[in-house]
Amino acid sequence: MFVDKSIHLDTIRLPQMLQEDFSALEQFYDNDDWFNFGITIENSVPSIKAFYANGSIDSETFKLIRQKFGIV
Repeated sequence: MFVDKSIHLDTIRLPQMLQEDFSALEQFYDNDDWFNFGITIENSVPSIKAFYANGSIDSETFKLIRQKFGIV
């Protein structure tokens, strides 16, 4: 579990739900709150994939999200 701070996401273009999830993930990561980080990332992955599948996020953004949050 990690957050690659060197990768910048244009969050304004992301669906509001993902903006909120990513903000929470970064906060949990910064506070070493691994329990909530783990729960939030597990709950976010299906949404990220669904937004990609329906075209709400493009392939480049999907790739950056996967790299930033270590999602396989």
